[in-house]
Amino acid sequence: MGSPEIYHLIVEYIVLIIEIIVGILVAAIVIITLGNLVRLLLSKIRKEQRQIYVREIVARMLRGLLIALDFLIAADLLQTILDPTLEETAVFALIVVLRILLSWSLSKEVEMGAREESSKSEKTH
Repeated sequence: MGSPEIYHLIVEYIVLIIEIIVGILVAAIVIITLGNLVRLLLSKIRKEQRQIYVREIVARMLRGLLIALDFLIAADLLQTILDPTLEETAVFALIVVLRILLSWSLSKEVEMGAREESSKSEKTH
């Protein structure tokens, strides 16, 4: 087994580990978010205050998903380095473009929520 094969195998394992970690991270984010939302629904908080907390919970979830997307893009990049054929590169480019668009839209959602919260807090103070 020559050294290129060893590097290839190491990178494959790294990609697999990253993908497993991202899967666990996304599952944890979803479970924590659902738990927080259920706890909030069962609490005796006023409706207006509850909406603020829901936005905060969703914003935290979106930030976590953005981090997960970044790791998946890194894993895709490593995978493409292993098999740099034209077809693999094209598939990688398409996946990265889609993930970047998703990441961008999620970050805009987080920013919009933050702006709404700051404008509401300015009105109340």
